[in-house]
Amino acid sequence: MSDTWTGAGENWQRERRWLGYAGVIPFATCVGVMLATDDPAWRLVATDTLRHYAAVIASFLGAVHWGVAADDRDGLHHARLRWGVMPALLAWTLLALPPGFAFVGFGVLFTLILVVDRYLLPVLDDHYRQLRLPLTVLVVATMVLAAIADARVTG
Repeated sequence: MSDTWTGAGENWQRERRWLGYAGVIPFATCVGVMLATDDPAWRLVATDTLRHYAAVIASFLGAVHWGVAADDRDGLHHARLRWGVMPALLAWTLLALPPGFAFVGFGVLFTLILVVDRYLLPVLDDHYRQLRLPLTVLVVATMVLAAIADARVTG
């Protein structure tokens, strides 16, 4: 099997890093708009877009567990399947909350996802796990800034 398919190739690792950081751009853009504009319509669009994007990404991260659940070398496939749906369900619940509370909740959720991934995804390569920490820190920071931006307007 080639390095491209096994995940061992340098190009594959570089592409994964690039795509991971590109996934942070919508978080940062929405928060930037929330902080920079005084226009309520633009702020509402950025707030709603950020909440929905956070829910999509949380669901995506949960789905990773379903993708590796077939690998049962360590007997954790049931835990992976069960946890795999939790980020989507929790994110869906957070969408029902007022934005400020939702952003705090998403910050907690993304932190929890990282912690659970460290336990349930040891089958994934070290590069993936190392990439997840800075990406999660950036995403949680945007959630904190979004909560502050929301409090500034609604507070």
